[in-house]
Amino acid sequence: RVMKAPESPPKGAMWVFLRNGTLLETSCVETYRVATWSADPKNPKLLRVVEDRRPAFTAEIVELNDTTLRVEQKLTRQPEVREITFTGVEGETVCPDLR
Repeated sequence: RVMKAPESPPKGAMWVFLRNGTLLETSCVETYRVATWSADPKNPKLLRVVEDRRPAFTAEIVELNDTTLRVEQKLTRQPEVREITFTGVEGETVCPDLR
């Protein structure tokens, strides 16, 4: 779950990295996206993400421990760098009622 980021992705958004290279990006206020991810074989701390069959961004792992994943995301289609901090989801979770 996103704990700290610039405007996008919104706080509370979730990125689910599956072992088969599938990435599910979703939040309570945006539709979901299914993308693919892979680790760079020469630099395992560098993740590459493909959306709509085109490279979308790289995410370099800056911090990784039992509770935190912090990455520096570099967008491919525009010159923007974002620092995003994630934490694991513990137990069940549901989006709050936004009415």
